[in-house]
Amino acid sequence: MPPLDAVLRDVLGCPRCKGPLTVHEEETRTEVRCARCHCAWPVEDGIPRLIPEREVRLRRS
Repeated sequence: MPPLDAVLRDVLGCPRCKGPLTVHEEETRTEVRCARCHCAWPVEDGIPRLIPEREVRLRRS
């Protein structure tokens, strides 16, 4: 799985609140997350899929 480009990481923002996104990488998948909205989106082939249909709500801790 190609990593998310460093330049892209710097310019990406949450599609909901425009806040910063963080990258979370696991063995089988990568996703970007917004701590403010508690949402995540998958990264496929190095491209974040920031569309409503791919959004996942995260549980609040």
